[in-house]
Amino acid sequence: MASTQSTAGKKKHKKLKEPPRSTFPGDIVDLKGKPARLGNGVIPDGTTNIISTRYGILKRTQNRVWVDNYQKRYIASVGDWVIGVIVEKHTENFKVDIGEVHPAILPSLSFEGATKRNRPNLDVGTLIYCVVVMANKHMETELSCISPYVKKEWVTGQGLYGPLKDGYAFECPLRLARSLTNPKCFVLKCIGEFLKFEVAVGLNGKIWVNSGSEIETILITNAILNSEFMNDTQTETMIQLLIQRAS
Repeated sequence: MASTQSTAGKKKHKKLKEPPRSTFPGDIVDLKGKPARLGNGVIPDGTTNIISTRYGILKRTQNRVWVDNYQKRYIASVGDWVIGVIVEKHTENFKVDIGEVHPAILPSLSFEGATKRNRPNLDVGTLIYCVVVMANKHMETELSCISPYVKKEWVTGQGLYGPLKDGYAFECPLRLARSLTNPKCFVLKCIGEFLKFEVAVGLNGKIWVNSGSEIETILITNAILNSEFMNDTQTETMIQLLIQRAS
């Protein structure tokens, strides 16, 4: 009996998840001594403090902190994955529309393995997947197609970033786009149980989808857009219904 009580006393209790916390402009954000990359809605105030610049729910992953809300206009943040359209072509760089007030800059050498003699020759109107490497309200946003994780030269077409060929691109709310980047995103996993497809998610509210047919691509697009305010059960039912109607 004594040993049973001792074992029970040593049982570890699971740590409760920290409840969502609302934040207002000017609120100090406590990083709890852990380094983190600052996303949308949080900035350093010039001292040792980090403050919020907007109202919303303060969210954090292992290496990033941001304020989640229903903003409509995209504001670039370093580390954001974005999908844009090339609107200008110059000798040393491309101008890319990512939804900000001014086009972002993509240097011609910011591709894996690119050199002055061997670099991409992309046309105006090309859809491209990039990452934000510099974001400053006083300067043009700078993009890159170089990934620290996937070391494939641009000529192979197998890199993480680069031109998006074929498929279909559409816009969605910024909040929905960010939720799609969650590794546990239910709607993408559920679609994957029925269909084979590729998807690129831009945190600027641009999504690219490519699948086996036009009907499947339209189905996937509708499923993603419809899922924004649905729970997991409703999402699964909705996807099954779309597939039944398309078959």
